[in-house]
Amino acid sequence: MGEILGLGISHYPGFIFADREMSMRVKQTITSAKVPEELKDPKNWPAKMQAEWSDDEGFAFASQHRKEFVDGTRRLRQALDEFAPDIVVIFGDDQYENFKEDIIPPFCVSIADEFRTQPHLRTFPRPQRPNVWEEPYDKTFVTPGHREAAKYLVSQLMDEGFDVPYAYKELHLEGLGHAFINTIMYLDYDRTGWDYPVVPFLMNAYGRHVISGKGLNAHLFSDETTEPDPPGPSPKRAFDLGAAVARVLRDSPWRAALIGSSSWSHAFLTEKNGWVFPDVEMDRTHFEELKSGNYKAWRDLTREDLEVSGEHELLNWIPLAGAMNEVGQKASYCEFIESYLMNSCKCVAVFPPK
Repeated sequence: MGEILGLGISHYPGFIFADREMSMRVKQTITSAKVPEELKDPKNWPAKMQAEWSDDEGFAFASQHRKEFVDGTRRLRQALDEFAPDIVVIFGDDQYENFKEDIIPPFCVSIADEFRTQPHLRTFPRPQRPNVWEEPYDKTFVTPGHREAAKYLVSQLMDEGFDVPYAYKELHLEGLGHAFINTIMYLDYDRTGWDYPVVPFLMNAYGRHVISGKGLNAHLFSDETTEPDPPGPSPKRAFDLGAAVARVLRDSPWRAALIGSSSWSHAFLTEKNGWVFPDVEMDRTHFEELKSGNYKAWRDLTREDLEVSGEHELLNWIPLAGAMNEVGQKASYCEFIESYLMNSCKCVAVFPPK
């Protein structure tokens, strides 16, 4: 029977670039005509956000924010290396990368022997610029896949009542989407190497916002009135999917690491905060639920709960919670990395086998 390790991480793109650039999202957002005028002035931001902004536009705080995150990822990598998985299943959102107007499934498993990705050449989420590792723009990351395990997972999930789409090649994007390659780059932040075979599990986390917002913040800079898209999977469905994945892999011949990858509330999705800062308070509530092992509280969430708090991407963590609930594993390490300024709060967590 296969053992399971659970990990939670963020794939926040800001950590790829220099600390000086990390507050670029809010600087762009406040140029939108849709942002309330009072929120364009930092003097009207929440006190904690003003403190993060300080007199250097967030530069010093960015360094602190990165350190807390990187310290966490190193603990996750240590746990991963000690567990030595046969496969790594990553739940991550496809943010208008492969899921576009031609087809948007609720989720999809990528099946391949390897993935070749050039993340530094991409313009998502902003133009090409130097990275913190000083790697060349054309660097190719070759990530092993696990065709046998991916096909097995899809097949067994069908028997579990989940009609899971799958793909043998990318539809629009070469290589891994940002949620997946960023996760790998951060877990290999010290560039010691990555040899673990990956099974990407793409989620339509953006749901009603995936096309209308182009998977990002197009809604803030368009004069067009766009109707919401059909919804993505509900938290209940995502939770039950994660539980089914755990059952399938527990009965498989492989030791598996399951990773939920995302930040939680995103400022540019949080309309009630003028799209300027995330719903930190709700993120903290969910953190306490996760830390205490109250996973079922996440199953009881609604799509509307996630949308009003800009927590669309929590849908990437909810399958992890469902899986950990299924196997009865609680966090041995769980850290909340708060920020009002850097678009989102982050969480890093380890759920070791019992």
